[in-house]
Amino acid sequence: MLRERAGWPPAQIAFFDAAFATYWERGSALARRTRTWLAPRLRHVAIVTGDPHAVRPYVQLLNTSAWLLYACDVDPDSSHPEFAAYLLAHGDRVAFTGEVTTAAVETAAWWFERSDAECAAFAAAAKRSPRPDADAFRALADALAWLRELRHETLRPPAVWSPHRAIPGTGLLVPRELEAEPPALVRRWTAAARAALAEWRAAWRGADAAAVTAVVDWLAADRPPLLVTGRGNRILWDPDAPERLGPLRTELRLGDPVALRAVLDDLRLVAGHTRAFHAALVDPSALPAPAPTTDQSGYTYLHRERGLIAYNVHEPGMERLVGPPLPYARHMLGARTIHEWAHLADRAGWLPRAIAPDDFAVRRTALADALDATIAAAPMRVRDATRADVAALAARGDGSAGRALTRILLSRMPDYRANLVARRFMSAPERETYVRHNVRTLRLEYPAARLWRMLVRYLYEYQYLGAHLGLTLIPDARGYFVASTWFDADFLQSGVLTDLRFDALASAVARLCECYAVDERRFASR
Repeated sequence: MLRERAGWPPAQIAFFDAAFATYWERGSALARRTRTWLAPRLRHVAIVTGDPHAVRPYVQLLNTSAWLLYACDVDPDSSHPEFAAYLLAHGDRVAFTGEVTTAAVETAAWWFERSDAECAAFAAAAKRSPRPDADAFRALADALAWLRELRHETLRPPAVWSPHRAIPGTGLLVPRELEAEPPALVRRWTAAARAALAEWRAAWRGADAAAVTAVVDWLAADRPPLLVTGRGNRILWDPDAPERLGPLRTELRLGDPVALRAVLDDLRLVAGHTRAFHAALVDPSALPAPAPTTDQSGYTYLHRERGLIAYNVHEPGMERLVGPPLPYARHMLGARTIHEWAHLADRAGWLPRAIAPDDFAVRRTALADALDATIAAAPMRVRDATRADVAALAARGDGSAGRALTRILLSRMPDYRANLVARRFMSAPERETYVRHNVRTLRLEYPAARLWRMLVRYLYEYQYLGAHLGLTLIPDARGYFVASTWFDADFLQSGVLTDLRFDALASAVARLCECYAVDERRFASR
């Protein structure tokens, strides 16, 4: 694929292979020896080619399921496998914590067993690197000498007792004589990160009245069935008053020409998907109003009062008025738009259960019983850690934690049912992007005491990879799932589940998902 689509020569492919193998081997070795190091996991690798300012620095693409690298990072002539391997480990830490400026300190254990030659290779590559935040990695290279002198609770405990300051969540211990160094490195990283972001924003600065006019003129002429909103979800443009363009024009003047052209393309996509969905309905007027609890944020969202898809030009975290859209953002925009409309189809009752109530009850009970058996068979340390939550669940499930967990899983079925409708309107890239956004690690969302709640969430999201939905062409769905989410480490390698038990639980959930079908009488075409 890299040869055919990206034109990579054999030397570059070999370079990437060497870097990734180094990342995986070293990360696995560290994770086996201490719980404070993140085990490696499979993620997508997004490589920015051409203009490095085409992508905002530090973005977490595909909902933390992708590394962001630059072409120079995997160039054998300017980089080095030592540099690229560390970038992957560093990226894991940033994706897990959400903190950019502290990761260089928190990954200090990476350097404990590196040779002088390996450290020198990293430092030389950092010095040559033209990536937008190269100054940050040069600061890291300058800090290697003292980073290699830090101690660690399990990997490198102090030989004799002496005062050390702990860095929470890392196992790292900082000797008193080095206490000033970590904060200094964080300050250098902060300055470099701010400079990289400022340089990116400066690259796309510049107003363009013609670009603003193109957006508002299209809205006035086309009158698409959508809302444009701004800060506080204030409506800036409404198809019921298409000539009222002043509020939107004022906000768009903050944007640069590239961003405004992207906004126009986004709006055209939202309008096209909306029209396609409504055109496929026998009776669009039968759609109900959105639920009062409908989220009012995201790539797009259903406006609770107006019942139209809303596109917020100031959506937090997206910077829609600066530069080009993020990679995959438009695919997710399309998927989200259709998914929101499909929720109304589900709310209308157009995806009923297609099996008899008694058959459904049998399947529901089978999952609950399997979950209770799983909890009972778990290692003692897991049962001890989850005992209080299992008791709380059992109280809600008439004495069965499995029944309560099954109810939690079934509460997510509206999303699943919506996807049964949405999939027929999504393009292949939209479906694949949607899956990669939704199948992700849940480690940060659930404490250890709520392990069983995390399990049923995983079991539900695993169904996004299944043949019943048909959202993805990933050839090895199971392998992708367990290796990309840390499910393998958290549930299989830890002894919480056997492979056979996981497959049985996943099958039981699939049997529940398969109970629902689209009422085709509601759709004029498929």
